[in-house]
Amino acid sequence: MRVLAATLMVLYASYSPALVRAESEIPDLSRDQTPTGAKLDYFSRVDEGVYKGSEPKSDSDYRFLQSLHVKYIVDLRPLSWLHRSDERKAKRYGIEIIPVGLNASPISPSRKHIETALAILGDVRCQPVYFHCAFGRDRTALIAALYKMYFLGMSPEAAKQYLHEAGYKDGWVRHGLAGYLEKHPTPSPSLRSPDRRHCGA
Repeated sequence: MRVLAATLMVLYASYSPALVRAESEIPDLSRDQTPTGAKLDYFSRVDEGVYKGSEPKSDSDYRFLQSLHVKYIVDLRPLSWLHRSDERKAKRYGIEIIPVGLNASPISPSRKHIETALAILGDVRCQPVYFHCAFGRDRTALIAALYKMYFLGMSPEAAKQYLHEAGYKDGWVRHGLAGYLEKHPTPSPSLRSPDRRHCGA
């Protein structure tokens, strides 16, 4: 009985209303705006004409993206060339897949690959556009946070919070993703004047 009383006292002493409020204010992006039948985890709109989430797999997923008039899908998975069936399925819905592989490891992904993805997302000729990794969490959350910071004026502090709200899971294996966000608070000059040849006229 004394052990139980002591445990309850420790729990009460460590209780923080601020922590409870902070957790309740984090939006649930896991099924944001997806209709019945579509299963795009962490789906949300990042900007007008720019959407993110997990890998589309079913016809319902592709129909939903088609209903948003999505023209291009940016695939952030490494070795995405192994998924030729995805390209064939997307084409049936009038959507083209653009592979831009990013590593999720203790080493940060290359700036070239990051800014290639961002240049496509920021190109109005590619919009409406959808981007994803396998689960719609880690790589996707990083690109969404960078987009918000570079193109929409979000502060680095808010972008770091958004990274976690968008699904990023802390861990040594993926530390390079969060590290990239910290090391690159501003885009390179090449992103400010990006190459616009990624999408059709």
